[in-house]
Amino acid sequence: MNPLGMGKPEAAEEGMGPMDKGRHRYAKGDYARALVAFTQAVNYSSQHLLLNALDARAATYEKLGDLQPALRDAKKMIDEMPKLSKGYLRCGKVLRLLQKPELALKIYERGLSKVKIGADDDRTKLQLVYNQFRQAQTPEKSRDPLEYLPLELAEMVCLNLSMRDRIVCLSVTQSWKRLLESSHKLWTTLDTTNVKKTISQKSLKVHFRRSKWTLDRAILSMKAIDSQRLGFITKSCRMLKELQMHGRGMIGDSLTFALSDAKSLETLYVSQNTEMSLSTVQSALRICKSSLVTVTALRVTGPRGGFLTGRWAVMESLKTLHLESDGQSALDIHGLRDSTPNASSVTLNNWGNLPNLVDCTTWTNLEHLDLSNTQIRRLPKLPNTLKSLNLSDNALLHVGVDEEGPAELPLLETFNCEGTNISSDVLKVLTIRSIANGKLKSLLIGARLSEHRPGPAADEYPPSEELEELSLNTMQIHDARILQIIELYPKLRKLDVSGTRVTGVSVRKFVERGITSLNLDECVDVSSDAVDWARWKGVEVEFNFNRKDSRKSFWNSSFAQKFA
Repeated sequence: MNPLGMGKPEAAEEGMGPMDKGRHRYAKGDYARALVAFTQAVNYSSQHLLLNALDARAATYEKLGDLQPALRDAKKMIDEMPKLSKGYLRCGKVLRLLQKPELALKIYERGLSKVKIGADDDRTKLQLVYNQFRQAQTPEKSRDPLEYLPLELAEMVCLNLSMRDRIVCLSVTQSWKRLLESSHKLWTTLDTTNVKKTISQKSLKVHFRRSKWTLDRAILSMKAIDSQRLGFITKSCRMLKELQMHGRGMIGDSLTFALSDAKSLETLYVSQNTEMSLSTVQSALRICKSSLVTVTALRVTGPRGGFLTGRWAVMESLKTLHLESDGQSALDIHGLRDSTPNASSVTLNNWGNLPNLVDCTTWTNLEHLDLSNTQIRRLPKLPNTLKSLNLSDNALLHVGVDEEGPAELPLLETFNCEGTNISSDVLKVLTIRSIANGKLKSLLIGARLSEHRPGPAADEYPPSEELEELSLNTMQIHDARILQIIELYPKLRKLDVSGTRVTGVSVRKFVERGITSLNLDECVDVSSDAVDWARWKGVEVEFNFNRKDSRKSFWNSSFAQKFA
């Protein structure tokens, strides 16, 4: 007998450690000698190795029918590592062998409350064992679907609930509460848009704890969050990356004070109902200039006269900027341009006073530019990086061949000049390179003065083999001209001819040419029969001109029979 009392080692066990020897003997059914080996492993192990040794020794005690020592080992496993599932699984099993099912259920429940989702691979097994054993103990009770779904699917279901619904679900059952609180992913967004009164600071703390202080998105309403709580949110949530403000009212100092603690903020969104002064916008951007990537403010009020110059901080990280005003405020767009050198998307709507000539060429990464309804009179200087350009609703914008030649835009995919007086010649110059490159997909040129040239449609409209969307809305053109125009675009799928003089003749031709989306709003010469026929053919049709049509149905006319 050797000093450890293990007898003469077998040849097969040469070089094995205590755990491997125990497993070898356990597999052979030599439980008494396996117990000796596992005991040695327990005495010389720590942390995870100790947990495995205790689990193996408890399993051996079970085989020997000695359940009290097995229970002691299981309890010690829980004491050593309470945030892992292995001890709860072993303890529950031993209690079931001891004919103590109620205690076993309580141990499983305790384990599910202590071991977080994703903490270890055994948690899924723990949940499954608990569900099966609980159902076996109470077979008459209806099954809870969340309990029997895989944890990952249950979590996905909860992620699709609104924040208000998640709060309600906390009170349904203990198992629902345990599931919801065990996944911090469910609480990384704070959404108060459905809250009808000011939320308490205590409730905010509870939410932050559930998220393990990893909350990174806050969607806040003015009704639910005052200045004190806004500051508490930004101070407590160091990982906050997105902040949205909603609700009627004006926001100013409360926002700028709170932003001083938002060191990681990447996205700032202020809704159309929430008014901000231009100086507040500038202050907010200055405070978060090193982190902000996307900024949206949809109700900005600024000075009515001259521009606020020298107030923009340099924001090299900013990529997307969207500022909308009241149609009268002035904006120093060139100062803004120089402060955002890496911007790729700029939307400036409803500004009433921009410089006489807007120069955007130093935005060398710019892909999307929207200057709709800004009262500009001259075509801006544009960078050749643009993929999307929107100059719509600038009625004073009149560009003809007598002006400085516009830049060619080789990457342009979408161009919108509706509601302007841009001439056909300039339209062709702006799009010629992108059409040649097969890039232009969407051309919105309705509500625009047309020269009504008597020659071929190609003299007035730029032909394109790749164009998929075309808008000619409210232009005073009839069937013959419209049918000539669409011949220029063989891949056209979406067409807006609302407010024009098209008839059912054109509608049928549109469908036959493969149009799948058609806007016929306010087309007084189109009958409801034509609309119904197009929809029957699977075309998505917008048509809202309500009138009592006393005329003979177009589709019954002799002229229409030619197309039947």
